[in-house]
Amino acid sequence: MNLATMTQAATEGLSRLKALLSISQQKRLMQLETALPSATLVVERAQWQEDTSGLGTDVQPLSPLLATVDCLSTSAHLELKALIGEQMSLRLMCADGRYRTWHGYVAQAAQLGSDGGLARYRLQLVAFTHLLGLRQDSRVFLGQRADEIVSAVLSAYPQANFKLELSPEALQAAPRRGTTTQYRETDAAFVARLLSEEGWNWRLEHADDGKPLSEAKAAKHCLVFSDAKAQRPDLGNLRFGKPDVRRLGLPEDTITAIALERSVRPNAITQASWDARQLAGVSAELKSALTAGEVPTLEIYDGRGERRFAQHQDGDDRAHSPVADARAAVALARHELQFKCLHGDSAVRTLSPGANFHLTEHSLYGSLPGRDDNQFVVLSVQHEAANNLGSEAAQLLKRTELEAGSYRNRFQAAPAAATLVPVAHAKPVALGVQTALVVGHAGDTVTTERDLRVRIQFPWQRGQAPLAGGLSGPLTPGQEETGHAPGDAAASQWVRVAQASAGANWGAVFMPRIGTEVLVEFVEGDLDRPLIVGQLHNGQDALPWPAGVDSGANHPGTLSGWHSHTLDGEGANQWVIDDATSQLRMRLASHSQGSPWSELSLGHIIGQGAQSSQRGAWLGSGFYAHTDGWASVRAAEGLLLSTTARAGTYGSAQGTQMDAQEAVAQLKGAQQLGQALGDAASAQGAMKLASHTSADKEALQGLIAAIDPKLQGKHASEKKANGREAGDPVEQFGKPYVVLDTPSAAVIASPATIASFSGQDTSLTAQDDVHAAAAHTASLISGQTTSLYTHQGELQTIAANGNLSLRAHTDQMELLADKDITVISVNDEITITASQRIEMVGGDSKVVLDGGNIDFITSGKFTVKAASHDWAGGASGGATIPALPEGLAGQLVHYVEVERRYHDGSPVLGAEVKAVMSDGGMRTGKLGSDGRVRFDGVKSGLARIEIGEDSRDWRPDPIEEPPPNPAYGRRVTPEQAAELYKLLITGASQ
Repeated sequence: MNLATMTQAATEGLSRLKALLSISQQKRLMQLETALPSATLVVERAQWQEDTSGLGTDVQPLSPLLATVDCLSTSAHLELKALIGEQMSLRLMCADGRYRTWHGYVAQAAQLGSDGGLARYRLQLVAFTHLLGLRQDSRVFLGQRADEIVSAVLSAYPQANFKLELSPEALQAAPRRGTTTQYRETDAAFVARLLSEEGWNWRLEHADDGKPLSEAKAAKHCLVFSDAKAQRPDLGNLRFGKPDVRRLGLPEDTITAIALERSVRPNAITQASWDARQLAGVSAELKSALTAGEVPTLEIYDGRGERRFAQHQDGDDRAHSPVADARAAVALARHELQFKCLHGDSAVRTLSPGANFHLTEHSLYGSLPGRDDNQFVVLSVQHEAANNLGSEAAQLLKRTELEAGSYRNRFQAAPAAATLVPVAHAKPVALGVQTALVVGHAGDTVTTERDLRVRIQFPWQRGQAPLAGGLSGPLTPGQEETGHAPGDAAASQWVRVAQASAGANWGAVFMPRIGTEVLVEFVEGDLDRPLIVGQLHNGQDALPWPAGVDSGANHPGTLSGWHSHTLDGEGANQWVIDDATSQLRMRLASHSQGSPWSELSLGHIIGQGAQSSQRGAWLGSGFYAHTDGWASVRAAEGLLLSTTARAGTYGSAQGTQMDAQEAVAQLKGAQQLGQALGDAASAQGAMKLASHTSADKEALQGLIAAIDPKLQGKHASEKKANGREAGDPVEQFGKPYVVLDTPSAAVIASPATIASFSGQDTSLTAQDDVHAAAAHTASLISGQTTSLYTHQGELQTIAANGNLSLRAHTDQMELLADKDITVISVNDEITITASQRIEMVGGDSKVVLDGGNIDFITSGKFTVKAASHDWAGGASGGATIPALPEGLAGQLVHYVEVERRYHDGSPVLGAEVKAVMSDGGMRTGKLGSDGRVRFDGVKSGLARIEIGEDSRDWRPDPIEEPPPNPAYGRRVTPEQAAELYKLLITGASQ
């Protein structure tokens, strides 16, 4: 190496040493403060971008600041982890000599290598919101406004520093959201989506309080949320023109270039949604008032499914027009913001997003009087700066621009009159159906409301009481739970349940009970609008009739149907359908501890336990009804019980429902037989069978007419059912009769008493014999006349082991015979006794015993034959006569008694009562103090009763006014509600 080379190397070494010694942050265009000691890192150059509400940039959601800072250091071995996650401040000297500061967190730190003793490092500076993009969560918020939800999300981050600059009007108009779901979504995307839905902006504010970074507990920058009515920062006048060189050789803060961009965008918004709560659509229509060229109406019609606008300030889940109007206004403002956009270059170091400025000295903007077209608001700024490191460092780094430093920016702005709204962020779409468990109030089996909705909790919900196997939510720095899984009725809003059929007062009702696993679909994939579309069996729950592998059932799965247990689980209602081959069966059954077993089975009847899936032994076929309690069959228009078969097609009888033609034929035969025998009896002096011959509508003939379809037993209008001739009458009993019909025998048997009563006639007719037997006593009593008549054959009255007594207590007794009358006492005497007179007449002869005289009267010879004749003196003896009842026997008295009472059991007083009897007679009276009136001596039969009004003046019962509800119209916490309830109860008791 020659002397010249050595001299040059020494000169360069001295220059490098001088450059290293001169590395400091004094009087630099840019300064940097990190967690490392001061001047450890010196800014070489920096590029950073910032925006408001995500406008003008393509960065991640909620990223208002992103900076890349290249630094120099005399050390090539800095510990990078000492920088990661720590705060850093970047300062830029402004035209007035003061520094403007940007605060952030170091998200990345990298070593770029070293050159001649100087090491290069690259740092990435972000806002604390960058952390929100690194955390993904799934949770549910109920009944909260967007500002409350955003505050809850940010409270989980100790670095968060934010404030709400929302106007009272904005907070009042903000809907209290029924359900807001964050599902597999980063906190940043979730918060940005909520803010974009509400139309609220955000921006960063950087204030330099002069305190070191180590003392900051939260971010030194502040995230500010504001609405359209909030006041914006004002940058004042910004001059347009060629920059002049000022302090530090930097150009003056001027705007050096601008370019206007206009776009054709939609200029009308129509949004609509269906609201099932009020069975009406809720919509909003808005059209832009801004002039955007000669374009037609370009409408975006966004019609969606139900409950899109089901949010309101009062927490009601009905859809409301104000919510629709607000959403439409935000959507329209988002398009209007793109009608006119300004792109520019400048050296204005104070330019910040979200701030207004007044453009001056431009030939186009602000040049015409009366036009306020030079007022703009900054949307985004992209900064680029090189530090003034001096000639030695510039020469050393071989970058000439580093000698004096430089700063430029590019910005995007909009007219200041424009409404700033964030860019739209799409809501995550459910990827398919999900399962959930039904939850409710503690101790309840079912928690529901008028529209049969329930509340659910998903397995992914974290919180205090997650589902089995679930997790608790993470805690905030204040040790507050961030999850929402209470495991009760507070887990969700009301969720609709799809039924098998539903309509106006018709359809199915199958209500999922607490603990039921349900299948949840989402309207249009919107996780805030769940809909239960099914219920699921699972391995934890007992199935009604399990079958198949590991079930233990003796069938492959032929049982299906419906099974619902009582709320306490001690009983059930069930409908079983058995599809076993050639053994089809259906069963309706009900049982519980408090009510008896009741069952109705059709088809192949087999045994089956109440909670069993086993098919038991065969019990029979057909129809089987059983109950351990009471049973009744009521038919208001008539009842037909028949064992007469009917031919049918596919199991449907060809006859009509009340087809009783066999019974009608039998009754007609009975009526004809009774009439014929009655006529014969009448001809012989006996009584007729009045019920068989009378035309009375209540007699047998009237009964036949009421069920005979050829007379009165048919519908008023003739039906033309399939398989019948037009005009054929359709059977319907004319009166609510009970008809029992059988082609064979009928049996009525009881080990106890059988009672039969009729208010009028009882007709008993047999085409053959009638046999009546009594093991002890047979008694036949009539209130008037009893007639026994036999048309052919004998009439026998025999007392095998007792007396035979024929009596006429108040009138004559006659024994008449066409031939002989024989009176024989087989083993004892015959006694004829009369109180006064006995006459025995035969032919022309007569013997009269009259008092003390005996007369023999004959027209022929009188012969007395005896072995001897003893004519003694006169004597007398009294006849022994049995005593008979005196007077007429007591007659059966018929009466009608009417009683009328109110619902509380108190009697109706003094009401007029009119009774129309079966014979047409009418009786009137008034209800007494006991609410009763009785009419004696009426004819037996039905009576029509008419009852008037209570004779007393009616006055309503006094109603005690309830105490006022102090919680009405207020939103109170559970603790406040409990205190108000105590006050209410205390006031009521006093």
